[in-house]
Amino acid sequence: VIDGTWTPNAEDKKNKLEPGFGATIMIINGGIECGHGYEKPQATNRQEYYKNFAKYFKIDISGEELSCAHMKHFSKGGSGSLFIYWDREWVKEYECKLVSYQTPYNALKPGDYVKCVEDQFKVKLE
Repeated sequence: VIDGTWTPNAEDKKNKLEPGFGATIMIINGGIECGHGYEKPQATNRQEYYKNFAKYFKIDISGEELSCAHMKHFSKGGSGSLFIYWDREWVKEYECKLVSYQTPYNALKPGDYVKCVEDQFKVKLE
């Protein structure tokens, strides 16, 4: 979302999530600042800071959705729900599987699969 490469899928669109700073606010503090049908003061402050930074760096943000007032939360069916964490495989012994919810074991971090297996099954792999 933040780097501009996120593309909402049908689930995201149903939740009125769209690219722009509004989705970034949803990530930062959406439970408090977003989805109320009106602008909360905290979100308005973030938007003003964002506009000032964009102006300072001469970045055109016209047409970008800055508000999150109308957005619902990201869901597990959304395009941002990626299988990038390891968790215990409950069917097979001594295995971890990729999951879309956050765990201490990141699939992008070398060695975390081994840590997952060792921690979850109380073993030491060599």
